[in-house]
Amino acid sequence: MAEKTGQDEHSSGAKLKSKWLSLVGLVVAISAVIMDGTIMNVALPSIMQVFNLNASNGEWIVSIYSLIFCALLVTSGRIADAMGRKKMLVWGLVVFALGSVLGALAGKFGGYAMLMTARVVQGIGGAMILPTIFSTMNAIYTGGMRIFAFALFGSLMSAMFGVGPWLGGLLVTYANWQWVFWIEIPLAAVSAIFVLFTIPDTYGEKFRGLDVLGLILSIIGFGGLVYGLIEGKTMGWWFASKGSSKWLGLSIVPWILFIGIIALVFFILWENYRVKRGKSYIIDLNVFHIHTFSLSVAVQVVFRTGLIGILFILPQFLQNVLGMSALQAGEVTCCTGFASLVSGLLAAPLVKLTSTKTVIVWGMAIQALSLVGIFFLFKTSFSPSSWAIRGWLIAYGFGLGLTSAQLSAILMSGVPNKWGGQASSIQSTAVQLASSLGVGIIASIFTAFLWTEIPSAVNSTNLSTQEKQAVTSSVIATQGTSIPEIEKALDQNPDRASIDSHIKRGFENGIADTTLVSAAVLAASFAMCLWFPGKKKLAKERKETLEEDEEEQIEGVTEREEALD
Repeated sequence: MAEKTGQDEHSSGAKLKSKWLSLVGLVVAISAVIMDGTIMNVALPSIMQVFNLNASNGEWIVSIYSLIFCALLVTSGRIADAMGRKKMLVWGLVVFALGSVLGALAGKFGGYAMLMTARVVQGIGGAMILPTIFSTMNAIYTGGMRIFAFALFGSLMSAMFGVGPWLGGLLVTYANWQWVFWIEIPLAAVSAIFVLFTIPDTYGEKFRGLDVLGLILSIIGFGGLVYGLIEGKTMGWWFASKGSSKWLGLSIVPWILFIGIIALVFFILWENYRVKRGKSYIIDLNVFHIHTFSLSVAVQVVFRTGLIGILFILPQFLQNVLGMSALQAGEVTCCTGFASLVSGLLAAPLVKLTSTKTVIVWGMAIQALSLVGIFFLFKTSFSPSSWAIRGWLIAYGFGLGLTSAQLSAILMSGVPNKWGGQASSIQSTAVQLASSLGVGIIASIFTAFLWTEIPSAVNSTNLSTQEKQAVTSSVIATQGTSIPEIEKALDQNPDRASIDSHIKRGFENGIADTTLVSAAVLAASFAMCLWFPGKKKLAKERKETLEEDEEEQIEGVTEREEALD
């Protein structure tokens, strides 16, 4: 029997109503995956308490998901191209749901080991889902529907960064930590039903046998990079932190990063060798010859590095300086998510009125200016109103939605269907690496600014030399989480209010300076976006890509007919 191609299915695929229903299934699927990456941070303290975990073990509940997820993205995207994206997506949802069940039951059966197993299984499922969604969208949607679909997905992904922690706070506060797992099971089930009955199966370029060495090198390479970026801030980027493992006098982090980089170099050389000789491969590096694709990946790396900065440090300010609970802090930061969702939906009509490039550039500019506004807010007023912060976060979220809504669309605009899976998986991998890189860089910069601000702030108090050293070390080492405890310890000090204000002011200055760095990173991504093609050139590129897909389809049908004869 002849195999169906993406274009075969598209030509005989469902009508507009079916496409809207398929969009529902894809939206629910991506919601489950993205939410898992943000909601777990809020539930972590409760989980650590239940399982009696130390800080290192607790952090790995979050980190192991990112590690597995990123290590498998490129491979899963390529396999989806070959075996069928619909099949990969459904199986990914099944695996993800299984991991959620294991996680929810870990409190009663299996303990910490089962919980970690659940996170590994969820990471595998997530890696099967995310790149498959984007390659499926690239294959089945065209015209205005395509613009809207990518706009919806981009804004939804950005919204989850703000809404996820708030939803996690609600679940932990009014239910229990198991619900961060239980809530994902019906989402996966609903998505699987929609996918099975409304989405046509689409294919990319097939392969004859799996590139096993490429698979191993990609897992070692990407896994090593993510591990090093995650652990660098705690184990030491060069020299080992106190109590951390070391090898030949150095922290193990630079060694693992080195192994990851070497593995990726060999991976690239190996893949290039196999493509030139017509053998099966994981990545065809020719995809980087597409200008919009390669530029978009570069922008995503820079953009996400700056994005993660504000999301990482702002909750610490809200809780440690303004004294908010985790749930209250989540309510403030979710303003970003809701604004992003609204602007993302507005992005589609804005693209029709202007161009994709214009919408992205304006989104970047609004974000950078919003962070500059937050910088001046923190610098000019001590403990500013939460409503003033909300205002700037809404502006930031509005720009974020415009940018995220269209970055994925322009990235895939010139990618032919045959490369859809690997292109979307490269994008997803770049985003994950940038997020890990962003946390590592911003955390290090934040710590450096605290070393500048906190000692001078503490030296202005009447504490003894020993007390000043203890307070300074505590605030910097915990990045502000010890401030509430210090306040309690100073209850009997007559100058408690003055000391407290000096410490918080120094901490606030450190956050303000770090926010300005994030604004500078976004300004750099803004400049990069000016190189995107305009409306006419982008439309021409998309038209040429569709023509190439049609030629691929005709050649594929001819080959199958000859094989049958």
